[in-house]
Amino acid sequence: MPHRVKEKIEAAQRRARRDAVILTVSAILLFIAAVVTEAFEYVVNFSDTHESWEIDEMLVVMMIMPLAMLIFMVRRAQEMRQEINARKEAEKATERIALHDPLTGLANRRKGMSHLKKLLKNASTTPVTIVGVDLNRFKGVNDLHGHNAGDLLLVAVSERLVDLVGDLGMVCRMGGDEFVVILKGSAYHPPISDVINQLPGIFNAPFELEHVVCSVGASIGVSQTDDEHLGEEGLLSRADVAMYRDKNKGGVSISFYEPGMEEAAKRRAMIESELRSAIIDDRMEPYFQPIIDLETGEVIGFEALARCRASDGNLLMPEEFIPIAEQSGLISRLFLQILRKGCLVLRLKPPHMTMAINLSSLQLNDDWLAEQILATLTETGVAPGRLEVEITETALVANFEAAHAMVMKLKSQGIRISLDDFGTGYSSLRHLSELPFDKLKIDKSFVVRLGNDEASDTIVRTVTTLAHNLGLKVTAEGIEDDAHVSFLKGIGCEYGQGFLYGRPVETSHRRVTEDAANEDHEEVEAFPTSTRGIA
Repeated sequence: MPHRVKEKIEAAQRRARRDAVILTVSAILLFIAAVVTEAFEYVVNFSDTHESWEIDEMLVVMMIMPLAMLIFMVRRAQEMRQEINARKEAEKATERIALHDPLTGLANRRKGMSHLKKLLKNASTTPVTIVGVDLNRFKGVNDLHGHNAGDLLLVAVSERLVDLVGDLGMVCRMGGDEFVVILKGSAYHPPISDVINQLPGIFNAPFELEHVVCSVGASIGVSQTDDEHLGEEGLLSRADVAMYRDKNKGGVSISFYEPGMEEAAKRRAMIESELRSAIIDDRMEPYFQPIIDLETGEVIGFEALARCRASDGNLLMPEEFIPIAEQSGLISRLFLQILRKGCLVLRLKPPHMTMAINLSSLQLNDDWLAEQILATLTETGVAPGRLEVEITETALVANFEAAHAMVMKLKSQGIRISLDDFGTGYSSLRHLSELPFDKLKIDKSFVVRLGNDEASDTIVRTVTTLAHNLGLKVTAEGIEDDAHVSFLKGIGCEYGQGFLYGRPVETSHRRVTEDAANEDHEEVEAFPTSTRGIA
């Protein structure tokens, strides 16, 4: 209830009390005056001398009326008290709605910031600790199981947080899938340190919702202050900075704020801004690395790798902007822009050449991705069989059901599927047997050690044999010298790529785009078709 209404209720109560006092005092004074002046005697004598006026009956009525008025006033007072109590309850309910999250019942941002502001007044003597918690893969739960499951998950997470924190602090839902825990005390001493150390553990057990069981990770950031001058927004900002430091790792991670983290946060914000403007201005660029037939030495295709051309003309590398693109929901737009530009180059190459492109694990939940890929192929005039989509082993394990659905959609359109970075994840033979992959790519971390590490030699040899037994072709990444080539050819590995054959290079895709309508092939930078002169 607004503060103005509350003031009106209090004013009405004061007036009622004042009127009751005035009436009581007036009645007592009148009674005393009547006794002192013997007014009753005069009334009796007057009534006896004026029988015809029926003054007795009038006096009876006058005696009854105060009693009736008293009863009426009591009733009205009771009704007013009930009305006031009802309004007070409505005021409390309104305050609860205004200060609490309607879904989880936790304190909302407004109440949390108010509470934090009060604690910071004594921060010079009693430290205040802020713990930010941001869920990982929450969007995937919404996409895969529906928003009702997402809501139930938020409620379940909030219950675990409240159970852990107890009376030691306040748990707030700041919005979306982000929570904040406000604790009075030092993050480095019990019992606050105990709460922080146990916090990652609440995400270990799966969350059992109504009709589904799901698991999510969380990025946790911790900041502490003993300086009330920092302010609530500054302390919260530090927790956010610490929280987002390891956001791209997924799973459950916890980070404590350290001086200098702001610079990393500013760098991240700058990259996100550049990424957004680059996508809008069509400044995402594909760089191409050749894929070689190891037996013949001929180029059979290339892998399109994303680069972001910043507004100052410099290039941002994938390890800088891909995690940010995934976190900010830009990954699909980035992928489609690289795909389209790569296809414009591919269609001008010999028909036997193919193009490989990486798919983010987050895109596996995009129900329209297969249609968008096919539409791009149709627009650029590239046959589906010339495109090879690479799915990482980690993405396969993280969401096998979504990966299975996506692979089957793409395969039904004639697009080839490759399992990338094999050996770095935790996929099982069952996964390999159930999904119709065309190719398996051995991660470069094994290939670069060939000839110098017996374990790597054994792994590469075993993986190649396994792939062939499953009917898959094999590509080895990270080939850097002729010794690697000899070993791989000796075990029957079909394809390879690496710095021995060429680093990722830019081609004149801008000119391709401009001249596509005129089919001006002469202006397009030639991409090599053999290993001669590549390295």
